[in-house]
Amino acid sequence: MGKTYAVMGFTMFLWGMNVALIKLLVNILPPLVMQGTRIFIAGITLFLILLCMKKQIIYKEMPWKFVLLASFLGVIAHHSLLAMGLQQTSAVKTSLILGLAPLITAIIAIATRSTSLTKLRFFGFIIGFLGIIVAVVDDFSAVSIFGIGDLLVLGSILVQAFSFFVIRRVTLTIPPLVLTAYMLTIGSMFIMLFGLIFTPTGYLGFAEMDFVSWGIFIFSAVLATAVGHSLYNSMIKRIGTAETAIFTNLSTIFALTGSAVIIGETMHITQIFGCLLIVIGVLIGTGGVEDWIRKRKQIKQVVETPKECVKSPT
Repeated sequence: MGKTYAVMGFTMFLWGMNVALIKLLVNILPPLVMQGTRIFIAGITLFLILLCMKKQIIYKEMPWKFVLLASFLGVIAHHSLLAMGLQQTSAVKTSLILGLAPLITAIIAIATRSTSLTKLRFFGFIIGFLGIIVAVVDDFSAVSIFGIGDLLVLGSILVQAFSFFVIRRVTLTIPPLVLTAYMLTIGSMFIMLFGLIFTPTGYLGFAEMDFVSWGIFIFSAVLATAVGHSLYNSMIKRIGTAETAIFTNLSTIFALTGSAVIIGETMHITQIFGCLLIVIGVLIGTGGVEDWIRKRKQIKQVVETPKECVKSPT
């Protein structure tokens, strides 16, 4: 379990920092252009890594229909809806809606019997979402109105949640790294096409980027997207969809930290308290608290058993 926490913690660090970096990039490039190109570079990077490692890329029984479905749901639909939604709603409301992703994934997993969460672990998902509310919402009146942009963001997390179940199905046949490479490359080509249609001059923005901007762009593409998604998809195969999804709440903590360090935004005491609730929710939702309780009971039984087994002298 410790290795899982380490891998997912590192992944959420990359994704959280990526939020702050994307805030910088959207000021330079149109959302669809930036997203499509960034994800395409991530996909090509993974294929290069697979070639350098001399790993198999095409399999005899390649589940193409599921690979294409995962690409459509997890990359094309998710990122397109999210990019369009971001243009029509606030960052606070976006963060709040995205915080629903683990809870929605858990509900779908339970409904489809893909996992069997205990009441305590499901309670952890709720605590994590409450933590996000506390961390990102300062003025509740600012998030009370629900508009078309919010519906688009909500749609983006719904299609992503379903993509997790398709990914788990595909990774039973091919390695997660191979699937991620195909998903990112195929999906990004469609997003770049959309970018070319809606903002045909958007690609000219790359010529105006300086050295620092290119560094941010490459970090976002290679580390946050290529490495991050590969690690996340490998954990879906290893521990399950809902169990992996709860970790995404941690990205909110790193996003807030990244915004404070990189962009200079101020963190308030309520945000720190919200982050604490998120950590507690993750520990409960992933079964960490249950494992601790179980181990405590086992230790107690080991300590008490010798006393019960000692026979009185005759």
